[in-house]
Amino acid sequence: MFSKILGWNQFRALVKMGRPFVLVAGLIAYFLGLSIAYHDQGTIHIVPALVGLLILVLATLMAHYANEYADVDTDTITRRTRYSGGSGVLPSGIIPPSWAFWSAVILAIMTLIFTFSSFLWGLISSQVVVIVLVGMWGGWFYSMPPLQLERTMWGELDNALLGGYLMPLIAYIPQVGVAEPEMFLILTPIFLAVLVNLLGVHWLDREADGQVGKNTLVVRLAGRVPLIHLLLTVLMYLVTLSFWTLIPWQVIVAILLTIPLAVWANLRFKQSPQYSSILMSAVMIFAGVGWIIA
Repeated sequence: MFSKILGWNQFRALVKMGRPFVLVAGLIAYFLGLSIAYHDQGTIHIVPALVGLLILVLATLMAHYANEYADVDTDTITRRTRYSGGSGVLPSGIIPPSWAFWSAVILAIMTLIFTFSSFLWGLISSQVVVIVLVGMWGGWFYSMPPLQLERTMWGELDNALLGGYLMPLIAYIPQVGVAEPEMFLILTPIFLAVLVNLLGVHWLDREADGQVGKNTLVVRLAGRVPLIHLLLTVLMYLVTLSFWTLIPWQVIVAILLTIPLAVWANLRFKQSPQYSSILMSAVMIFAGVGWIIA
């Protein structure tokens, strides 16, 4: 129906701006949260799982469309990959930037309506509502005025908090009812994995970002980024080992199995920083499988 109203090329462009491939990373983070919930309670409740999943998808798409709208300047001149540089839709001129903005607004409204409706129906707790609101704030102002965190040194931190903590928690809390403070410690290796990924993603965009005045952490660190990337990778594994009293040994072993990929990601960082994204996904998947086995 929509393709007939918009035209097939415009419809495809609108869908492409949602970055379906990048959305997969959010789904992997969601899988991790469900895996921890399964470990804690021995089962998965289908309805809360579907509710949390829909909230995650709506909120993530909101952030993607907002980012497309806000980043048209740097996306026009950067080198595009599956993991970075945007969808390329707005620089192509197939549809106007306003379409991305209003798509983001509509998705934000849909996320709020569905979240509060689910709360009133007793499907999610107030803690989930708080996390959704915090996540929407971080997702919107990551790229949109007046904060535009992605154009400052705080953008990577904001994004890592969303992907490393909030996305898994959106899956976990509807299952168990509440997240204890120790959950944030358990998810810290995942937070670091997301941060490592973001260094790789922004490394690809550093020249274009610098040209348009985006003062990201990667732009600020310049030539020190590969070293910081290595140190954060090592820290991720050290933190995993240090939390042996909180994290089951099966999970620790599963995460450690990604070390060969981490070595390759660091050796190839300057030439192929997209391996940082693959490393992040592998850490989440392996950790999730470890929690299920445990």
